[in-house]
Amino acid sequence: MPRLRFLASYLLYWLLCFTALRAVFLLGLPRQAGALPAGLLLGTFVHGIPLDLSAAAYLGFPVFLLTAGGALPRGKALLRAIFPYTALAAAGLALLAAADLGVFIGWGRRIDASVLPYLAFPRESWASAAVVPRGRLLLLGAGLAAAAIWTAWRWLRPPEAAAPNPRAALGSAVAAALLLIPARGGFQLIPINQSSAYFSPVRFANQAALNAGWNFVDSWRRGAGRRNRYAVLPPDSARALLARARAPTGERSAPLLRTARPNLLLIVWESLSARAVEPLGGLGGVTPELAVAARTGLLFRRFYAAGDRTEKGVAALLAGAPTIPDAAILRVPGKAASLPLLPRDLAGAGYHTAFYYGGALGFGNLQVLVTEGRFQRVVAQEAFPRSARRSRWGVPDDAVSQRLLADLHEAAEPFFAVWLTLSSHEPFEVPGPVRVPGADRESRYLNALAYSDHVVGELLRRAAAEPWWSNTLVILVADHARPLERDAGAPYKSAESWYHIPMLWTGGALAATGGSDVLGGQTDLAPTLLAQLGLPGGERYGFGHDLFTPIRTPFAFYGFESGFGLVTERGNLVWERGGAVGDPANADLRLGQAVLQLAYEDFLRR
Repeated sequence: MPRLRFLASYLLYWLLCFTALRAVFLLGLPRQAGALPAGLLLGTFVHGIPLDLSAAAYLGFPVFLLTAGGALPRGKALLRAIFPYTALAAAGLALLAAADLGVFIGWGRRIDASVLPYLAFPRESWASAAVVPRGRLLLLGAGLAAAAIWTAWRWLRPPEAAAPNPRAALGSAVAAALLLIPARGGFQLIPINQSSAYFSPVRFANQAALNAGWNFVDSWRRGAGRRNRYAVLPPDSARALLARARAPTGERSAPLLRTARPNLLLIVWESLSARAVEPLGGLGGVTPELAVAARTGLLFRRFYAAGDRTEKGVAALLAGAPTIPDAAILRVPGKAASLPLLPRDLAGAGYHTAFYYGGALGFGNLQVLVTEGRFQRVVAQEAFPRSARRSRWGVPDDAVSQRLLADLHEAAEPFFAVWLTLSSHEPFEVPGPVRVPGADRESRYLNALAYSDHVVGELLRRAAAEPWWSNTLVILVADHARPLERDAGAPYKSAESWYHIPMLWTGGALAATGGSDVLGGQTDLAPTLLAQLGLPGGERYGFGHDLFTPIRTPFAFYGFESGFGLVTERGNLVWERGGAVGDPANADLRLGQAVLQLAYEDFLRR
């Protein structure tokens, strides 16, 4: 059909444009591109195709839809109708590509919406860009725009006028609907994101595979370029308030480890709420294996999640990144790359690092985390046969735990292995017998936790028989909590119902056992662990502190889409955007506002 051939050529035009712009980006950075082997250079184009297809689908959708609806004429009149739209979009992308090259030269990252606030100060922005070849970039943008517009005029050949054809219109309508598939990246659960372009441990290769236009629009949509709407204090005052709260009031407690360089196994348990852990006052019978392990380990009774999603929890645990409203730093790769990362620090101290997850690493942009963290071994669902993927999320926890134990049996020491569990994620599909009966949502959630508890318990028993166990610290912590339906009457985003999670330390390298009532949260893990190992760098995780060094105002901060919560020795508070700010004299409120202001400012400047 002539009309469908035209629409296919329209999509192909955009794909060729994106391929050319990627080639220009590589040619504009000869030192970095020249250091890439031929295979990685080719990989930047191959692995960039999914994002290119997504961007082409979004750009093509208006043309597909209007053509299908008959709202546009045919033949040359059709070209005259769509050409201004195509030329404007092509010119915008060409200028964005030139700006992207300048941003990379100056900042070392791809362009995103964080540049938008600087446009309000054109003179200062122009001056600050003096380190890049501004004139040449402007000429490049103009040249690319002219080439793209000329190509569109020569390439696009709409079908000539013909009698109305309902079948042709229906075909165009179906084609428009089918564009939703490449736009979201396929049929998988998780829509496409930047991590689909991450394929190599070489950071520049991953950056080159990104689609600049897609990356810019996505970061703008997520609010990366907004001003700090949570600034209520002068910056110096906010920093001073946080510094006073974190001021040490005593000496650090004695080391909890029997050895200076223990192996480290971090188990990040999906959606594990303290409400399902009996030793923390939760329901009995849901996580009995965890309760048994708590008797011989160190259970942190007042520990809180930083957010309510996996990508926020792992960013807090491994990078000390607090959760802020309207954003998740792992979803903005350019910002995530600037974070301190625990696996990198430990690798620098001689640790062999590994990451295990039974699902797709595109979930929550985990690919960005494992790539920037430079994990030396990464095992995700692709490492398992398709027959092992027995749930919509991927490979159940029992199969991943078996692979983890088999690998650790042969692993070089000291090792740092992270296992992010999967089976207690919605829709709570787990194999084996039913441990918590019931078809309602809460029962299925608790049953999934009981399954993961059985798997973790079996892993700990088998690990205890391994020769490396006596020199190993196991840390078990949730990525986030989940409120129970029976707690529907609890205050919205309250700490105990929504964010209270367990953290348990166990293993043969642990010298101290019992319970700890120290108050803390996920952003405290990295500096605490580095302090226990006697390693430097804990201060770079600026929103956490060593839990075993007494401070003036212990607190746990968590964020959500419209505000924040704070837990201190004086109690809990929740502040929501658009609601009453509260009593400015309230010390905890001011502290929480200062942390939110500084956390949001930190996000914007990265």
